[in-house]
Parts: sequence; structure tokens; C-alpha cells
Amino acid sequence: MPELPEVETLKNALLPLIKDQILEEMIFHRADLRFPIPIGLLKQEMSGHRVTNVVRKGKYLLWEVSQGAMVLHLGMSGRVVQRPSRNPEEKHCHAIFQFSSNLFLHFIDPRRFGCIVWAPRESGHPLLNHLGPDPLTPDASPQRMKQSALNRKISIKAFLMDARRLAGVGNIYACEALFRTGIHPLRQAGRLSLKRWENLLAELKTVLLESIKVGGSTLRDFYGADGTPGYYSTRFTVYGRENQPCLNCKEPISRIVQTGRSTFYCKHCQK
Repeated sequence: MPELPEVETLKNALLPLIKDQILEEMIFHRADLRFPIPIGLLKQEMSGHRVTNVVRKGKYLLWEVSQGAMVLHLGMSGRVVQRPSRNPEEKHCHAIFQFSSNLFLHFIDPRRFGCIVWAPRESGHPLLNHLGPDPLTPDASPQRMKQSALNRKISIKAFLMDARRLAGVGNIYACEALFRTGIHPLRQAGRLSLKRWENLLAELKTVLLESIKVGGSTLRDFYGADGTPGYYSTRFTVYGRENQPCLNCKEPISRIVQTGRSTFYCKHCQK
């Protein structure tokens, strides 16, 4: 699943393409993805209007216009790519956006876990309104995270991936940050000291920024706006490395399942 760095990479690729451009036409080839697509409302609010900005909130992309924003989520296999025309070139092309600059962007999602919805400026959208702070902003302070985790028995790995607590952190980067700080993924979030929160958030920010710098992860389903994959997976320290030697102590990397997702860690280095 595309995570925060992949969505940030896509945002950075889209900004110079569509900011200050008029979205002339929207073409939809199905009426729903993960949720129904409000096609009529989107066309009414977006078509013929200038995109004033492209922003990321957690793992969501917002194409902003004066009265609100179209919200896109990539789900597990979604991508937005530039194509030479409005003609679909792939089987799972569900939406096409034509801009005044003769630019065509295709939204492709084979598994259809993504979404395209409308968020009015005044009221926002339920998908966005309860997101926690972004880990790349000062709002995600150690003090705030420690207070949020106070008296909670949830594991620190599950806490990091709860978008209501911290927006946009997915499985890969949670594993990587916990390894870098030597924190066991099953440790209760409420028992972390302020110092450990400081170290964890610093390493989480570092690993996210490193990934953004090199273009995201080479997850099978992720591609940037130009159709090329990211390159971060070659630098993973624990993720996907079950039974391979730990880069610190040389003991084999372990894998457990938490909330339905694989967690990779070193049982010798992480306490």
C-alpha cells in the first residue's frame, strides 16, 4: 500500500503540473471505488475551476479549488499517471482529468480500494476531519504523542499506524523507525518515556524524509506521476527481511503479525 512518502512524492510531482491550471473536464468510467464517487457534485464543483494547490493530509491528496477540494486516496494499488490523451490505455483506468494546458491525468486502481470524494471548504470530510497530526510537522510533538498514549495498552506499532493518533504512518515506516530506536513493536505505547518518544519521532521523521528524497518505495503497485516506481526499498533495514541477518547484531530478523500486518524487527536489538 502506498504510504506517506509515496503520496508526498506524487504530490510533489503533481504540483508543477496542475497548480493554477483549470480542470476542464472529468471523465469517470465507473461510479464507485471503495466508496461511491459523487460524480455530479465533483463535476459541479471542480470542472471549469482553477486548481489553487495540491496538498497532502496523511495518505490523502487534496486538489484544492476555491470552494473545497477533491480528495484522492490511492488505496492499495492506485496511481495517477500522465497520458497523452483522454483515451484509457489500461484496463483499470477509472477516471480521467483533462486540464487547460492539454494535460491528461489518469487515475488507475486495479483493486479499487482507493477513493475519489469531495470535501467542502467549510465542513471538510469524515475521512479527513479526525486525522491526527502529520509526523513531518511540529504538531506531532513528543509531548502530544505521550499524552495521546497515556494509560493506553495498545502496542506502539499499532499506535503509530492509527491515523487518529498520527496521520499517514504505514507499516513499512513504522517498522523502520522502531528498529532505528531499538523499541520492540509490542511494547505498550502508554509506557514509553518522553525521551523515547523524542527519539522515535525524530527517527520516524528522518526515515520518511529519506524515503521522500529518493522517491518512495518500490512497492509493486506504486508508481509516481510519470509512471516510474520509487527506489527506497533497497535501503530497508528490517522490513521484508525475515530470517536475514540484522544489520546491527547479525541475528536473524523476526516477523510477527499485528492487526493483520506483518511486523519485522530484531528481537535482540529492540526492547
